Amino acid sequence: MKLLNLNICIKLDNIKEVKDFLSNDNADIVAIQEAMHGVEDSCFPMYCSENELIKLEKYPSHAFAPLFIASGVTKNGEMTRDFGGKAEQGTLLLSKYEIKEHTNEFYYNEYRYEYDATNFRKEDWCRSIQNAILKVNGKELQVINVHGIWNEGKVGDDRTISQSEFILSKIRKDIPSIVVGDFNLLPETESIHLLDRELTNLIKKYDIKSTRPHFDDGLDRGNLVCDYIFVNDLVKVNHLEVIESNVSDHLPILLDFEI
Repeated sequence: MKLLNLNICIKLDNIKEVKDFLSNDNADIVAIQEAMHGVEDSCFPMYCSENELIKLEKYPSHAFAPLFIASGVTKNGEMTRDFGGKAEQGTLLLSKYEIKEHTNEFYYNEYRYEYDATNFRKEDWCRSIQNAILKVNGKELQVINVHGIWNEGKVGDDRTISQSEFILSKIRKDIPSIVVGDFNLLPETESIHLLDRELTNLIKKYDIKSTRPHFDDGLDRGNLVCDYIFVNDLVKVNHLEVIESNVSDHLPILLDFEI
């Protein structure tokens, strides 16, 4: 079976492209970061990716784990990004298999009712993991979908160390488990090394050099590794590849595996 990971980017008006990409892809499970659920009908279409992606018939099971609800992004008291209405941002799981259990577990701040980015570079906002148990041909599979703490230079800090410790505490050891997502961390950071000690880091194993296309938008830059897939010993890995695509400011990562 196959699992695809992709941060679809809140800053891009790319829902059609993402939907077309997933429609043509053969993944059984899709883990998405920066999905937007338009709560109000007035929301601009680009902030309704979750609303659209759950319509894909090939994925009858889906779950959304929101971080916040807001009408837009504010900075120093001014609106810098207007959603057109109230919308939530979070992680999204699409699956051909039944999502048997699902939790949205916060580890850095709590669910917020605004998005004030005034101190984003120093403090980020709020973060959780999407923790799901899937029923796959009579077996259980754990998928943890991560959109990690943003930190300057992606070099990690005490918060991201705690993030890794939290993730490790949630991994089931009795069933196959996959941890996947945009960690906002470079491979050489201690936060990633913590995960390496207990899980197989497939980005490292397959010597992946970049999970992002080349760009520099003043906040983030590309041509580096910050997206990962980790597995425990109960997952048999057949292959991993990073797909060259301009569908987002992150590259899709496809894992072929068995349980």
